[in-house]
Amino acid sequence: MGTTEIVQALVSPAEKLIEAVSGAIGKAYEPKHIRKMADAKAYELKVISDTVRNNSDVPIVYDSTGVSIDTSNFEEIAKRASSRLAYQEITKQQNIEAVADNAYEELENVENVSSEPVNPDWMFRFFNSVENISNKDMQKIWGHILAGEIKQPNTYSFRTLEKLKNMTQQEAKDFQMVSSLALQNGGRKFILSEDSILNKYGVYFSHLLELEECGLMTAQTLSLKIIASAKEPDIIYNSGLLGLISGKEDQNQTFSMSVYVFTESGSQLIEAIHPEMNSQYFIDCLKSIQDNHNDFTVTAHNINSISPEGQINYNKEDVLALSDAHKRNEEKEL
Repeated sequence: MGTTEIVQALVSPAEKLIEAVSGAIGKAYEPKHIRKMADAKAYELKVISDTVRNNSDVPIVYDSTGVSIDTSNFEEIAKRASSRLAYQEITKQQNIEAVADNAYEELENVENVSSEPVNPDWMFRFFNSVENISNKDMQKIWGHILAGEIKQPNTYSFRTLEKLKNMTQQEAKDFQMVSSLALQNGGRKFILSEDSILNKYGVYFSHLLELEECGLMTAQTLSLKIIASAKEPDIIYNSGLLGLISGKEDQNQTFSMSVYVFTESGSQLIEAIHPEMNSQYFIDCLKSIQDNHNDFTVTAHNINSISPEGQINYNKEDVLALSDAHKRNEEKEL
């Protein structure tokens, strides 16, 4: 790639976001810190809100035909309808801009992003989904989604947007809890289906059923096959820890684990929300694997970095052995 091509590939994240948002919502988007009319808009919203509340009594007529609305004064009804629609549209605009602001704040720390434009259809679908999202926590999640799509278009599918749109705040909270336990082997994200370990961290079958209904994971166990030899270990990892599973023979040895698997939409959503991974849960899982499969050696290592291509750089020190030693010392002291 020549110098000119390299320069063309480097795009300002803020500029790309502003261009994409402005194209989708039909007006020039300005980030929160440079908008000058916030106070005026808040006052306008309050006036309209008060107008809607003060004029919300629609005259009711009771006659021989039943109950109906008195439409003799069409002008008054039209005014109230106009106020209600204006209030709704301003609220939608505020929701859209709040989500865009969250994305802008995330992109401020990014030097450059892909020059590939975001699909306009994706942007329209996205903002149609967020215009009625007023909860701040949910707006942050949607902001992560938008920032991720700006960085690399085609990261989040229409299906993922639709599933997130239909989630309640409680479902999103439960998903964050369960996804903090997510492990990975190859391209699959999963959790071990050991009730004793899951229950220890507050995850019960009811949570899995709930998230299955949301289309984010399976509530039926699937089988994950581990293939490893003494020279070529298999790996399980999350964003902070790497588990190495090695056979004790030169030839490949195999065993299977029962797991609950995240769907493609669930996996995409995990990448969007960046849950704080539960390292102790992972340690417990690795200990369980070691206890149940004596023909394999299991070690755990802190991850230094994961490249975009998936290459993992990790510390050679065995965290699992250190954990066992620490536990033995505690038992001696007792």
